[in-house]
Amino acid sequence: MEAEQLGVALRERVIFVLVRPLQSGNVGAAARAMKNMGLRRLAVVAPPAFDVDRARWMAPGAAEILDQAHYVSSVAEAVAGCHYVVATTARGRHDRWPAHTPATFAARVFGDLGPGAGGAPVGHETAHTAVLFGPEDRGLDNDELLHAHALLHIPTDVHASLNLSQAALLVGAALFAEAQQRGYVPRADGEGRRGGPARGAPPGATQARPVVNAGELDPLVNEWMTTLELGTYFRGHEPVLVMNTLRRILERAGLEPGEVMVLRGMLRKMRWKMNHP
Repeated sequence: MEAEQLGVALRERVIFVLVRPLQSGNVGAAARAMKNMGLRRLAVVAPPAFDVDRARWMAPGAAEILDQAHYVSSVAEAVAGCHYVVATTARGRHDRWPAHTPATFAARVFGDLGPGAGGAPVGHETAHTAVLFGPEDRGLDNDELLHAHALLHIPTDVHASLNLSQAALLVGAALFAEAQQRGYVPRADGEGRRGGPARGAPPGATQARPVVNAGELDPLVNEWMTTLELGTYFRGHEPVLVMNTLRRILERAGLEPGEVMVLRGMLRKMRWKMNHP
């Protein structure tokens, strides 16, 4: 399966459905978790008191997932058109309901989309998959579970109490890991936080950093010495020894040109404050 197809499967073929979430912040945090794991499709079912501003505050860089989410009144509306639905649960059940862990669920999602399915394209069988997450206090009702083909249980230790957004992150991480194992390469130029590039380092070898040479440190050293003099530091220290020590420290730091400019700006601001108390 092509790497781009795997990316499409993550972004467009898997839907996280938050059923009656009680906390708007958890909706935002779940959207943030989805964005980190390459997921984009979100549905929110009958939230009792939804505060979009609170949700946005908890979803830095992921507001578009909230903006494009489907806000519906029932689980039936949320999963309409989905071919496979799983329901997350922390409770054991006595009947023989098919069950997944996040890892086996992720393998199921991508298993029918790859070469093992005879070259089936994206859109085959489990392409439109929904994951149901119940409300924070008691989980999904039995009527809501009737829409699911299988359960999804996140293994935990004795405590067995996950926040809604934590559960969304763990399921999303399993899907993301499975996609990577099958050849998906995260986009190096992916969408980052608003106002800046993506934070995550692209896969592959680390590129060499542009480090300033010793001569290019002179303006910074001079700024530093001037600031120390203004602060009366040299009343008990020999300026030449201080300058040599400072230069050795800065050379070992391996500063980039932009970092030199930042430090010089800090020192200028300090001197201005000293002169204008």
